Amino acid sequence: MTVTRRTSLSLALAAAGLLTACGNDQAVPPPIISAPSPTPSPTPSPTPTPTSTATRVTQNIVFAQGATQTGSIPLLLDIYQPDESCDANRPAVMFVHGGGFTSGSKGGDRVVQMADAMVARGVNFVSINYRLEPDNPVPSPEFQAVVDAVIAEGVEDPVEAARLGPAIASAFEDSVTALRFLEANADALCVDIDNIAYWGSSAGAFTVLQVGYGLNQFGIERPEPRVVVDYWGGQFRLSDLETGEAPFFVIHGTLDQTVAYQQALDLTAQADRVGVPYALYSVIGAGHGFGNTGVFTNRVNGELLIDITADFVAAHLFGGTPNYVKVDVQRQ
Repeated sequence: MTVTRRTSLSLALAAAGLLTACGNDQAVPPPIISAPSPTPSPTPSPTPTPTSTATRVTQNIVFAQGATQTGSIPLLLDIYQPDESCDANRPAVMFVHGGGFTSGSKGGDRVVQMADAMVARGVNFVSINYRLEPDNPVPSPEFQAVVDAVIAEGVEDPVEAARLGPAIASAFEDSVTALRFLEANADALCVDIDNIAYWGSSAGAFTVLQVGYGLNQFGIERPEPRVVVDYWGGQFRLSDLETGEAPFFVIHGTLDQTVAYQQALDLTAQADRVGVPYALYSVIGAGHGFGNTGVFTNRVNGELLIDITADFVAAHLFGGTPNYVKVDVQRQ
């Protein structure tokens, strides 16, 4: 079945209101990093939260101000890093949380465990906040065409499309802004911007797929990903995935009632058509989210799904041998 932007958007709209569990992390932050003008200065502000095994965590770095109908709000990111000196800039992951574009947080559901998995492999893990629908975001003129496309394709529910369109476009914009911030501050943050992965869950996966494969259609530039991770998300427009683009990794429950499993099948079918490599892990009988899919409990050949994900990402960032497979995962 061919899925248009309208269908993908409808599924994203159906996810609105999905509230992810929250949990942050704490470690002793490194010295405050001075960002070059005109980018905002990173200002770490640790909070008393559960400790991550990633022994250096810098929280609440301001990477931009996001415009809203009443002014602006600070856009924040956290960066998890190995506790060792920066002899050379490290590969990095940018993670975008879920929540139906209405809720969620950079310190939310399972972020610490994902960060730990990547830091253990020598990769920085960056988790970002972005403007949500309750913030009444105002996308910049650069992203106005994205707003127009979201609203135009939301004809099945034009009221919801008009309501959430600015938030969806703002999620795209704020992700791009975070990537540009990392690029501008690469040396200060010890980030190898030429070796970066995008990773998202649910609405965040919808976002990173669009940022990874679709924004060039609107003439929007950003650092290119080496690999994209899609946890139970969907693609805004399948035809945006083209020959020569970054490989991707998918985990999706076959009984997901929030974002249909068919989204994963259609995305991988498009990848087959254009020759983009991927891995697809279909969790049989599973619904939506970390708990339902068992990312941290289900194993394939003795390896947890989170470690399979992290190994796949690291292989692309360090020039390893990725495992491009289709696997049916039995819930455990």
